[in-house]
Amino acid sequence: MTIRPLGAACAAAALFLIAGCEEQTPGTASPQTSAVPSTSEAPITSSAQPSASRPSATVATVSEATKPATGGAVAHSPDGAASVMEEYFHALGAKDLETVCRITGPAFDGGMKECRDLTPVQFGMLSDDDLKKLKAIRVDRAKLQSKGPDKVVVPPASIAPQIAMMAAEPKTFTMAWRGGTWVVVD
Repeated sequence: MTIRPLGAACAAAALFLIAGCEEQTPGTASPQTSAVPSTSEAPITSSAQPSASRPSATVATVSEATKPATGGAVAHSPDGAASVMEEYFHALGAKDLETVCRITGPAFDGGMKECRDLTPVQFGMLSDDDLKKLKAIRVDRAKLQSKGPDKVVVPPASIAPQIAMMAAEPKTFTMAWRGGTWVVVD
């Protein structure tokens, strides 16, 4: 995936910066390049399995994301991915730059630096009502799609409540297991 700063137009798509400001026609899918075989597109209901190890503290883009707000380790399961996705939205609503970039930094070509440069613009575009809704977002685990053991797709219908920008431009998020945690990669 490629993300490039496209000036104010890209920043205006705030929540969609991590999508690379790409548009997809409904009914089309991006090609999958994972070496992991894809599983069914059907929603999943697997139980959580704890991670066997924690990542090194030197992995700047994902190290602290292994501890969700509740303080426990993130499960290497779709439920764990949903928990991190919720943590991202709650951090966005709280204007918590560090948490937002720990979770979404891998989606940026410029990594953490680019995330830290662009995310404050995103914060400035959110209304008080948007911030309140972001802090209340929940991800419906039954609507997630597993794409193998290390990839989970979070479709727009699984996210509620949605802010106006999300409803106007529905975004499907792809999460990947990296360094002992889930991160947004698309």
